[in-house]
Amino acid sequence: MTTQLTHLSQVNIPLSGDIRISVISDHEWQVCDRRIPTTNAESVLGYIEQTNGYFDVLKLSAPRNMLRFTEFSRAVDCFSETLR
Repeated sequence: MTTQLTHLSQVNIPLSGDIRISVISDHEWQVCDRRIPTTNAESVLGYIEQTNGYFDVLKLSAPRNMLRFTEFSRAVDCFSETLR
């Protein structure tokens, strides 16, 4: 059963093409899964905020685990299967 649950959770991880970025401000972005309608709050995967030259990532799947990147593209990639 554990194998089945792990497989199902991996299927739900968006690919890089499934990611949609919405600009909140000149230093904040919302990251969403385009496979889920925008009217559904579950489409929101997290947020990226630029501070002091870094891109801080808050993933709603792990809200207590802040990630930090030096490149915006790497921050976006952490929401997809391309970078885990």
